[in-house]
Amino acid sequence: MVDHLKDLDRLVVCSWETASCAAGAFDEAWREASAHDAALVVTCQRIEAVALAPCPLDCSRQRQGRAAFSYLAALAAGLHSIALGEHEILGQVRRAADDAPPPLAAILHRAIAAARAYRKRHPRDADAGSLLRLALHRLPRPGSLLVLGSGPTAAAVARTGRALGAAPITLVSRSCPAWQPERTDAWHPLPALRCLRRHDLAVVALGGDAPVLAPPEIPAAAVLDLSTPRRTDPEDPRVTTLADLRGLAGFEGRAALFADLEAEVERVLAHWAEDAASPVGRFRRAIELRRRADLERIARRHPEIPRHVLETITRSLVAHILHEPSERLRALDPATANAVAALFEPQEQP
Repeated sequence: MVDHLKDLDRLVVCSWETASCAAGAFDEAWREASAHDAALVVTCQRIEAVALAPCPLDCSRQRQGRAAFSYLAALAAGLHSIALGEHEILGQVRRAADDAPPPLAAILHRAIAAARAYRKRHPRDADAGSLLRLALHRLPRPGSLLVLGSGPTAAAVARTGRALGAAPITLVSRSCPAWQPERTDAWHPLPALRCLRRHDLAVVALGGDAPVLAPPEIPAAAVLDLSTPRRTDPEDPRVTTLADLRGLAGFEGRAALFADLEAEVERVLAHWAEDAASPVGRFRRAIELRRRADLERIARRHPEIPRHVLETITRSLVAHILHEPSERLRALDPATANAVAALFEPQEQP
């Protein structure tokens, strides 16, 4: 535990803003991020390269040490997201942690712990559908909605459109997703797009390998492009982009939220600073050894389950179970706390 905490001084996070960028700019950001030999957090708004090594490219936007840790916690908490409290970002940071080497994974999971504690006190149900609601501060409320895409963003937009009373809601994508019948009124393949009737609003949530859509191809009075890289013509005056939504997100009013998160960051780092020989450190280390052993056993028996899924499930379960016992252990006198911790440590074989 102490070694991992010392690694915090070597932590470097390099960032690339990619919201609404062109494909070429996104590819360049991806190449630069990949050159860092780091854990990557990739979202619709940014790419983050997280490493325990100096930046090899001397990137202009980088954070180091304690500031980098606070940034990761705020990122996972959704404070840097256009949709405040967006919950998808927590899973994206967790996946980066699951794929990272142990010293870096330990730091990422601690940042996630701070974010989860903050989210528990400030619950928000924000997702890509919240971006549609935000866009309606600038765009007229649509009667009919055209959703382009089949992934989680398109699904969230369709659900929100239904809640807002849009009808009909038409889905256009390269393949029809399983959720389509529940959230939209009709589905059409992407090549049929230009032949559809005109809608009040089209929301574009296509992958980066989809074609860039020329203005005549989108039958809508207004267009909201949530894709990264953007999939609409920069010269199309109907288009509102993710970058445009940043101006509506109210980032300047989030200072108090960042300050509140810092209290969780301080608490997590204080707990992490406990020496491995302390009762809580010994207790948590013993449980972690058992978690890893069980993880290997489950992985052998169920090779069909992805390793990162097993990591996420077991880590989350153990963290939830250990939180209250750890707090109670800290409150005990040293002699009693040591005796309790010893109960969980593996016995040496004779």
